[in-house]
Amino acid sequence: MAQSEEFTTQVEGIDLTIAAETRRILVEWLGVDPATEQERIDRQALRLQQLTEDAAEQFEQANPTAPDGTYQDAVRAKETAWRAAREMVLENELYPQVTPEMQAAQEEFEAFLDQRIEQRREAARTAQDPDRWRTRNVRPNPTAGRVVERVWVTKPGWFLSLAEALIAQRIEDNQPVPMTSRDRLADELTALIEDEMRRNPPQDPDLPF
Repeated sequence: MAQSEEFTTQVEGIDLTIAAETRRILVEWLGVDPATEQERIDRQALRLQQLTEDAAEQFEQANPTAPDGTYQDAVRAKETAWRAAREMVLENELYPQVTPEMQAAQEEFEAFLDQRIEQRREAARTAQDPDRWRTRNVRPNPTAGRVVERVWVTKPGWFLSLAEALIAQRIEDNQPVPMTSRDRLADELTALIEDEMRRNPPQDPDLPF
């Protein structure tokens, strides 16, 4: 029991960056399930923490603070040594676990997803589905973003996200778009967007998705 408590205390003291990066690499790249293998993640992070502590101590010994240095100088030197040690340990011990083959497979998968998304958008555009903006199944358009900023600048995030999709759709379909917030068309589209928000309310309307 004492050993378990000691381990828990050690884990709680792990540098936040080391803990976060260890979890990201093991979960996202190596397929470790945090629900059943959290201890494996913790032990890996703890190993990296200890390596970093050793390396930081060596850095400090190799670059001692000047005898006439202030307390702030000593603190800065310690922080610099820690950051350098942490970067070295992560680069040498953690990141190489992600092999070039893994990276290539991930890039291929992401390219496949991008292609599928583009195919769906193109199919919806070709069919001129009038409701595709509701699911944001529309190709992003910089002009649409500028129109939305000009017409609906004070609206919450979810509204702006839907508005940008709606304007992008109307541009694709060669339909008119409002030029200012006083444009009558702006009122019509505002009502359309607000109706969609009522029918499918977001958990937080201030977030864009």
